[in-house]
Amino acid sequence: MLNIREFELERWQSLRETKAKILLSESGIEPLSIGELKEIIGEPILEDEFTIGYGWTKGSIELREAIMETYQAKLNVDNILVTHGSVEANLLVTLSQIKSGDKVILEKPNYLQIHGLTEWIGAKQHFIWRRKEEDFKIDLTELINLMRKEKPKAIFLTNPNNPTGQYLNTRGLEEVYTEAERLNVKVVVDEVYLGTEYENGKLKSIVEIGFENGNIIATSGLSKAYGLPGLRIGWIIAEEKEIERMWSLKDYITIAPSKISDKIASKCLQPQARMKILERTKRILNENVEILREASKNLEKIKVYMPKAGAIFLMEFIDRSDDKEICEELFREYGILICPGSTFELKGFARVGMGAKPELFKERLEILKQSIIKIISKKKC
Repeated sequence: MLNIREFELERWQSLRETKAKILLSESGIEPLSIGELKEIIGEPILEDEFTIGYGWTKGSIELREAIMETYQAKLNVDNILVTHGSVEANLLVTLSQIKSGDKVILEKPNYLQIHGLTEWIGAKQHFIWRRKEEDFKIDLTELINLMRKEKPKAIFLTNPNNPTGQYLNTRGLEEVYTEAERLNVKVVVDEVYLGTEYENGKLKSIVEIGFENGNIIATSGLSKAYGLPGLRIGWIIAEEKEIERMWSLKDYITIAPSKISDKIASKCLQPQARMKILERTKRILNENVEILREASKNLEKIKVYMPKAGAIFLMEFIDRSDDKEICEELFREYGILICPGSTFELKGFARVGMGAKPELFKERLEILKQSIIKIISKKKC
C-alpha cells in the first residue's frame, strides 16, 4: 500500500474543509436534517426499542429489497451488496475484478479513485478524455474504437460524471453496452449521481439496459442525489457469483454497514419517501443551475461550463493554468474552499459545488466570483 498514489482531491479537501468560511467544495446536494427526514418519512427515524447492535454483513433484507425496487430490472436481494458508501463499493469492485496486467478503459476528467487503484494494482490503463472543446461530452465513436482496439477486461464509467456534470444518455449507454457484450468486456458504472439530471425524463441505469445478459456491474449510494452522505450507505449491483466474491473481500474491510444507517436508509428508500427526497434534490438543483446561468453572463476572466446533472460545475481560469495557486489564495485570503482542477488532472480549472440551498448558493457564488476576479486580475511577479 505504500506505493499507492496520494488521493489528491480527498487530501486537498480534508486539510481545509474544517477551517473554511465558505464551503463550495462539496459535491453532493445539501444534506437533509433529522427534522426534514422525519417529516418526509412521516414517523420517527428510529424507535425506542431499536437496538444498536451489529448489522447484516450484506445489508439487511429490508434495505436490499428497497434498493432492488429502485431499478426497473429483474433483480433479487442476492444481486445486491450494501457497502460503506459508494467509495467502498468502487474499491470492492476494482479489487475483485482487476489484476496486474489487465487492460482497463477509464474516462478523464473523473473522480480518480479507480484510476489510483488500477494503477496501484498494475493494470494497463487506457483513457477516453472528455474534452473541453466538446463541452466535456464523451465521443462515442472514439470510445467504441478504443474498446475494439484494446479489448479491455473492463471499462469504468461515472454516469453522470464528476467533475463535469455531463452524462452519457441512455442511447449512448446502450451503444457502449452492445459493443462491450460483443467483445466480452465488463461494463462498470458508478451511478452515485443518477437522479440529479436537470432535464425531464429519467436517465436509465446500466442495470436496466443489460443486466440479464451479464457483464454489468453498477455502484451507487445515498451521498449525492439523496443528500445523506453521513449515513455512509452505498451498494453494488452484480451477478450473484460476483457479489459472493466481493462479499468475501468485504469481510476483511468493514464487515457490515452500520445497523443505524441501514435502518434509516431502508425508510428513506421506501417509494413515497424516495420520491420526496429526489423531488427536493431536483428542486434545489434546478433553481441553482438558473442562478449559475445568470451569474455566468459577461464574465471576462472566468469561463463556466454549464452542467447537465449533479451538484457541481467546472470553471476555467482564462489565461491562467496555476489553478492550485488560485484556489490556495482563495482559501487563504477569503476562506473560500473549492477544488483545483489539477486534482482531476485538469490544469487551469476548478470544481465548484452547487448543492446548497438556493438562497445560500446565490450569495456564496457572488462572493466567489468577485474574489476570483480580484485574484486573477493581479499581475504575477
